[in-house]
Amino acid sequence: MKSINRGRVALLAMGLLCLAPVLAALLAYWLLPPQGGRSYGQLLPTHPFAAAAQPQWPRGKWVLAAVLGTECHGRCQQRWHAMRQIERAQGEAAGRLTRVALQVSEQAPRLDVPHRLPHSTESVLPAGNLGFYLVDPLGNQVMFYRDGADPRLIIDEVAKVLKVNNGLG
Repeated sequence: MKSINRGRVALLAMGLLCLAPVLAALLAYWLLPPQGGRSYGQLLPTHPFAAAAQPQWPRGKWVLAAVLGTECHGRCQQRWHAMRQIERAQGEAAGRLTRVALQVSEQAPRLDVPHRLPHSTESVLPAGNLGFYLVDPLGNQVMFYRDGADPRLIIDEVAKVLKVNNGLG
């Protein structure tokens, strides 16, 4: 074989060797498409959280917010207990997270909540009142967790959100 032909074969082999990982990645993408991210809570569209416009809203912190009404029995008590667990379980990041009670009436029960804000019953929350919201430091709604959700899974998910958004809040 002539040296020119050997050079062409070597160049072609090197080109195929460089192209092989790209072709393998494309085939893997087409034959085994990636699954979307999975979150335990309901991911909300990025919109400002209505209550975050109030002047008493804690600025620069991640917030777990929920409605606190006069009928706060059983399930509501469990919600606030779970929110306190979630906040305290964040370890070093617990200082970046706080809880806010959106208080519907003055007769609402006294719970251990760092922030209480007035909330009108006409003000509609995006995912309803039967759970709590995770709001970012800029005042945008992020996630909604229904009552009765497993606090351990929420703790892990909130920890990931706080870790990934380390420069925020």
